[in-house]
Amino acid sequence: MVKIITEAAKELFGNPWVMLFGTITLFEIAPIKINPWRWIGKVIGNLVLGEIRAELREFKRDFEETKAQDKRWHILNFANSCRDGKRHSKDEWRHVISEISEYERYTEEKDIANGVFEEDSKYLRELYRKRNEKNDFFIGGESYDGRYDE
Repeated sequence: MVKIITEAAKELFGNPWVMLFGTITLFEIAPIKINPWRWIGKVIGNLVLGEIRAELREFKRDFEETKAQDKRWHILNFANSCRDGKRHSKDEWRHVISEISEYERYTEEKDIANGVFEEDSKYLRELYRKRNEKNDFFIGGESYDGRYDE
């Protein structure tokens, strides 16, 4: 029995491929790091999780697009409410100005042109500048007559 095991070990360790694989597994050649177990793990992970990763990428893209469209609609509605004479608090203004910046960054990153949005963002920034100079933001409890002189 011992003789059989000894002969099998000699045969196994005498194979150059087994020797090479064993050497690579045990040693790292600096500065080249060779780790076959990591490579094998990546291959298996890609086989098992590849479809899930693709679905997650698609979900992330859809989520980002939906989030951007929500910001766009909020900004356009805010501009319309200003044109209709609705007054807004300083916090509302700060929020919409930050949303404009975020949406502009997103459209620049994705190379999306939107003339309507650009005009509304110019309008809102100018109106915000005027409100800020006069410091006449809406404060809760004020009477509201539906007019908001620009």
